[in-house]
Amino acid sequence: MTQKTFILLDKLSVSEIKRGSKLSVGLDFLRAIATLEVLISHIRNLYFVDYNQITITSNLFVKFLYFLTGFAHEAVIAFFVLSGLLIGNSVFKKLQQHRFTWKSYLIARLSRLWIVLIPALLLGLIWDLAGNALSRGESIVYAGRLGTNIITEPVVNSISSYILMGNLFFLQNIYFPTLGSNGALWSLSHEFWYYMTLPVVLMAVVNYRKIKTFLIYLAVLLFLFFVVNLKNDPGLLVWLIGSFVSLFQKKIKLPQKHQSLFLLLAWILVIITLIAIRLNIIDSYADIILGLVFSILMLVMSFHQGKVKENIISRFSLWFSDFSYTIYLTHLPFLVFILSIVIKQSRWQPDTLHIFYGVALVLITVIFARLVYFLTERNTSKLRSYL
Repeated sequence: MTQKTFILLDKLSVSEIKRGSKLSVGLDFLRAIATLEVLISHIRNLYFVDYNQITITSNLFVKFLYFLTGFAHEAVIAFFVLSGLLIGNSVFKKLQQHRFTWKSYLIARLSRLWIVLIPALLLGLIWDLAGNALSRGESIVYAGRLGTNIITEPVVNSISSYILMGNLFFLQNIYFPTLGSNGALWSLSHEFWYYMTLPVVLMAVVNYRKIKTFLIYLAVLLFLFFVVNLKNDPGLLVWLIGSFVSLFQKKIKLPQKHQSLFLLLAWILVIITLIAIRLNIIDSYADIILGLVFSILMLVMSFHQGKVKENIISRFSLWFSDFSYTIYLTHLPFLVFILSIVIKQSRWQPDTLHIFYGVALVLITVIFARLVYFLTERNTSKLRSYL
């Protein structure tokens, strides 16, 4: 690829996201919080009755707990923006340096995804088949009679070799259902195709004078939009918004004395937007609006230069975000299996004892995911180097 093909990218201002920088730690913190939100929301949804089914005296804490555990979808929007920023930053940087190749890009993306996805699919199958067999198919959760929107039909309906292969190649929620009880896998297929879309668009742009190459990329883009059906996916716009944040990091400068104030205001904007969405004040285009707000937060984070002084929050953020992908892919079938053993008739009331059980479930699931991480996600760089 010649120098001229990159002429439209030569003037891009792309910052490197350095490990340990204030931006990196801020992104780790956001990823950790979003992962924890998904986990506790799913535990609340699976194990505890809906708010209108509470029969015990509901206090302010219970109301706050139910309100707090209702942002799982919004947490996924945060993941999309985060992913867009990180992947977009890498793609823009390599294009600018004339180092982008499809081979290296696909190896980087697929090694990152498959090193956890393949074990997660197999583990999910084991949990689902074992749980269904132990309960002889009579468990209310595996039968789809739990009363939660996470599992609405018998789990065995979503288990087959075809569905397994569809999930392996990121076609779930497009042409196949998610495998078994692992409904969280829906977002992964969308994200994978977002990964493909950005470089296809950019390569079409930089090759606009090469008609044959341009038409090939245009055909691929049409395939993504109409066959993969990205034309009806608002998440793509959210992801792309995040990817373009990296282009503005060096363009906007703030005096150091104002940086903390702007960061606080950005977090307040995020919280207000989340509350407005939860109360249905923001309804139409909620995902896109939230994606824009998260992008503003990340842009403001990028204004903070230098390294962060280590503290308990930065250490937790780094530790938890390191295996957030593993938590996301493995937690649901594990929780459903445990549920099939401990809940026979109906979900729990949010009394003190059962809230304690819920906290224990969070800890047990995190420990389980951490063990899986040591065997999988932790070795991503080794796998990538081998390939």
